[in-house]
Amino acid sequence: MNLPWAEVSTLEINKFRRTRLEQLLPHSAVAGEVTLLSRRRGGALPAARWERWPFGNSGRSAGYTCSIGGPDGGAAVKASVILALPTAMESTVVACADVLIESPEAWAAALGPGWDTQLGLGEVQAVLLGAWETAAELLPDVGGDPAGLSWAAPPTTELRMTCEQPAGNGVLPGLDTLVGLSQLGVNDGGQRSRMAVTITAGPAMGRSERRRLLREALVHMAREFGDVDAEVDLL
Repeated sequence: MNLPWAEVSTLEINKFRRTRLEQLLPHSAVAGEVTLLSRRRGGALPAARWERWPFGNSGRSAGYTCSIGGPDGGAAVKASVILALPTAMESTVVACADVLIESPEAWAAALGPGWDTQLGLGEVQAVLLGAWETAAELLPDVGGDPAGLSWAAPPTTELRMTCEQPAGNGVLPGLDTLVGLSQLGVNDGGQRSRMAVTITAGPAMGRSERRRLLREALVHMAREFGDVDAEVDLL
């Protein structure tokens, strides 16, 4: 999320707000959705332990990550959150929540035999909703109370799905190898490893309104990336 407030000189990430964030992250919407990804597959792998990044934390930024490990100790699923207050190089407040399937193989091994790690489209919607809600409602308060701030420009949110790790041939795999996208209909745009859409809207809204906007945005995104028959009722 890009949050271009007009007056941000009073914003600061102090010890009290940082401690509060650390207490709330295990109960955040994005943590709940990461936990449910494993629970739906029979695994008890809660996103409960959040740690500060080893770099990038200051009075102007906060970064935390939660790693769910595989049997070999490496990360299988990872969730991260970032809040960055304006600096000399950046004029807006940036809030981000991200979920990464670091290793489908490690995740499958942690879950136990017989479980498919491909994400359903409904799961992707739930993760995006939880990430958006966390970035919009939890993270901005870490810098202070934004209630009295006015906008210098419209706030925007980018929702995206990306494949970030190349396959054995060095080429990024198609999203449909990791996410079940078939219910959107036949794709006319060829293989794609990234899909994204930007929403212009204020961060504060009810969950039903956020879910409605997310579904409409996903349909727009799908059509732009070749799923020309996508409709809201398919979601």
